[in-house]
Amino acid sequence: MNNPSLRHDSPWNTELLLPRVTDNHQLLELQILLGGLQLVLSRVHPAFVATRFTATRQLTLRLIRGIEYDDAQKAHVGSSDLQRTLNETEKSLDPGSLMVLRKLLTQTLKDEQTATPLAHAEFTYSDFIAEEQLAAKFGNHQAEQLGSAVLAPH
Repeated sequence: MNNPSLRHDSPWNTELLLPRVTDNHQLLELQILLGGLQLVLSRVHPAFVATRFTATRQLTLRLIRGIEYDDAQKAHVGSSDLQRTLNETEKSLDPGSLMVLRKLLTQTLKDEQTATPLAHAEFTYSDFIAEEQLAAKFGNHQAEQLGSAVLAPH
């Protein structure tokens, strides 16, 4: 079976259960950070992960998603996520992972400050169609309330 879709390399090394090293600078930073965070989480009792390392666990899941999609933007990491993770793991992270975490936090804060918030919500044709489908499915009153809550700018 010589199917091209089966030859697509996975971003994971299945023998070591680690992400493959990449030439992509942004993904390499995510991989370094993910490795350090997973090392910290692997040394902590699962009860502590569930109660005291919630931000770290959520960040690791987001980093995994970014690596799997081979796109750092798919991780959807915000400065608040990084700051909470830094607060939880600052004393237990290895120096390389800590340096990457601080660098990503600084870069994310800078990106968030330069981003311009939308002055008003722009609606597209697909938004209109989605609202119409909600209206048909749930009734006009519920759909209008649900549609305005979903489409409201955050």
